Amino acid sequence: MLFASDRPPLLLQKKVVFSIAALFGLVVILYFLTTEYFGISYRIDAEPLQDWVEDRGLLAPIVFILILAISVLFAPVPNAPIYVVAGILWGPVLGTVYCMVGLTVGSAVAFWVARLAGRKHLPRLIGHRLAERLDHLVETMGGQVVFWSRMIPAVNFDWISFVAGMTAVSFRVFIVYSFLGMLFPTAVAVVAGDGLGRDPRITLAAGGAWVGVILLSAGYFWMRRKHYLAQLPATGNREPGKER
Repeated sequence: MLFASDRPPLLLQKKVVFSIAALFGLVVILYFLTTEYFGISYRIDAEPLQDWVEDRGLLAPIVFILILAISVLFAPVPNAPIYVVAGILWGPVLGTVYCMVGLTVGSAVAFWVARLAGRKHLPRLIGHRLAERLDHLVETMGGQVVFWSRMIPAVNFDWISFVAGMTAVSFRVFIVYSFLGMLFPTAVAVVAGDGLGRDPRITLAAGGAWVGVILLSAGYFWMRRKHYLAQLPATGNREPGKER
């Protein structure tokens, strides 16, 4: 799992985390400079697209939900642009609802695909040692592992569903904590999309919230990883490697 990996995920490495925060600060400064002094507008005229979607009635959200659910099954496909589009088309509330329905359905299907495929494949995918550590984390932390894995923006939602299906975590625990963990970061991305069609300052605020989540979750990760490594047997108590 995350705490047991030899190298932290990219967005949880300290130099990357602080670089993202600095870059976001620069973006905010440039936004206000270009809008205040040069009169540049970053607002997107979303009305034509919204009207087109509205004309399709109930079919539009159903197709959107299916597309998002299918994208979960093809884990390399990035979901963030889909959330942004949902915000542009339906606004923060309906956009978040449609995204959460699609994500929940897709996650459930991915979980059961992995569960039916069998636990025996997990060591082949991540190695025997890491598989044992993952089982230990599931037994001791249960839904917390799923929740925080979903909350950390650096972790791909989709892979978590497949990996969780190969562990001993129950489906009920997985789906509840998965939903709760996905809700905030998904809503932030949808709000960012909505801001592009109304007021880009909303998008900046959502981006600030996303950066804040990265900082908080990175801090949590660093603390938990340090604690996890301290609990390992003496032979494996040494930190597997420093961040590069």
